[in-house]
Amino acid sequence: MSIKEIKSGTLYKEYSLEIPYEEINEIIDSKIQELLPTVSLPGFRKGKAPLSIVRKKYENNVLSEAVENLVQSKTKDLLEKRNLKPFTQPKIDLKKYEKNEPIEVEIKIDLEPKIKLKDFKSFVVNKYEIDLDKSLIEENYKEFVKSQKKYSKIINNREIIVSDKVFVNLTTNDSSAPDYLKLQKNLPIIIDSEYQVLPEIGSRILEKKLKKGNKDNLLLDVSKSLKLDKEKLILFDVEIIEIEESTPFVVDKEFLDKSGFKDEKDLKNNLEKNFKSQYENGLKQIEKKELMDTLDKEHKFDLPQGILDQEIKDIWHRLEHAKKDGSLDEDDKKLNDEELKKRYEKISKRRVKLALLLQFISKQNNISVDEKELSNGMMQYSSQYPGQEKEIIEYFKKNPSAIETIRGPILEEKVIKSIMSDANIKKIKVTKDEYEKLEKKVFDVKEGN
Repeated sequence: MSIKEIKSGTLYKEYSLEIPYEEINEIIDSKIQELLPTVSLPGFRKGKAPLSIVRKKYENNVLSEAVENLVQSKTKDLLEKRNLKPFTQPKIDLKKYEKNEPIEVEIKIDLEPKIKLKDFKSFVVNKYEIDLDKSLIEENYKEFVKSQKKYSKIINNREIIVSDKVFVNLTTNDSSAPDYLKLQKNLPIIIDSEYQVLPEIGSRILEKKLKKGNKDNLLLDVSKSLKLDKEKLILFDVEIIEIEESTPFVVDKEFLDKSGFKDEKDLKNNLEKNFKSQYENGLKQIEKKELMDTLDKEHKFDLPQGILDQEIKDIWHRLEHAKKDGSLDEDDKKLNDEELKKRYEKISKRRVKLALLLQFISKQNNISVDEKELSNGMMQYSSQYPGQEKEIIEYFKKNPSAIETIRGPILEEKVIKSIMSDANIKKIKVTKDEYEKLEKKVFDVKEGN
């Protein structure tokens, strides 16, 4: 066997192997010899057929296995001979295979990076606490009450007004319209809502000054709904089926009982708790981002090129898909391909670096995810899809690789807690305004975390 080194980096090796075909023949002969006693061919007793005839009949059956076994064996020999310790499974590419010709194989190997951890006791980590003014809490309560709109059918027919809720039949004969828009019966539309089945449909109905029972047509731009770059106008027929007017909402006993609150104070306390938790969750993300920034800044090491290339490839594939379906981020739309690649290569390097760093820390500190934590994680994930819990759990059981999407975040959280337990904690109270400034400062640059 001849070995040729194609590329050699600090953490990356690439080799070309040329394996004589005679070695394949030897393995095939060995496999055929194993089969020989069990083979029954016309004109011969079981196990008595000549080797040459059996080989001719079964050679192709054992060929792929013979090649795979030989290549795996030669790869193992290469690693031992060159004293290489792969960080991930070597990538093996069969470049040339022809009968009675030498086999050519290309092997790409990522080596384990050398990481020297900083002493986390030298880290100063911010721990934030939200300090909400009472006026903000009261304002949040008022907004909640305002959002609890109630509607009742109008007694006397009249023109639609901005605070109404209407029910319409919406149809179109335009063949280019998607099926779900061709016929919508008894479709509810809150005129002043930001969320409409079609942009501006509420305001357009209002402009028409329609009453219950009226029919009219609307020329609507559906480009946003269909995620199109250009304007797409479709003519719809609309019929007003019902008009309901907004009625004042009152926090009364009926509402409190139905919602599971003892009294209005209990409702206010619950809303305050939820209001604060929104900021607390945001602050946790800020704390994590700041810690990741520190880890990134304080540790310098080479990255395995193969892992980095794959991450860049995966991200670019997602970007290409986002371009096609119109879901590309607004700030990404402003960049050309070269600028996008530069941005996401930087993001990829950070992601790979931090992933390797967290993995290394977990090994150094014997941090792992036990079965109970994994089970709880799967249950928590499946609870986000009511009615599908059983199917999701079954999916995880049948697809072990998918479990990593659950294990990864749990392990990351445990590693972060471990670092925080060693670091010096600096407690900081922030107001709503300070929180917003902090959020903007921490997340102003598009990163991988």
